[in-house]
Amino acid sequence: MTLNDVEIGESYKIVNCDLPLKTRSKLESLGLFPGESINIIQKTGAGVIVEVMRSRLAIAHDMARELVVESSEQV
Repeated sequence: MTLNDVEIGESYKIVNCDLPLKTRSKLESLGLFPGESINIIQKTGAGVIVEVMRSRLAIAHDMARELVVESSEQV
């Protein structure tokens, strides 16, 4: 599933990121890298707000579509 498919209030683990290297590197510097756990705070018309490493980040839908996640319960 992608980050666009998540449920509010649930925890997920990032599995893969299919974005260009420059964008992927920026997201990784913010804590969004494969294996990292994230919590879903809110979904808006513009994107998804996640909590990662005690920080909140807003991820636009076009980027969220390229972030593959799995439920933390599956880990």
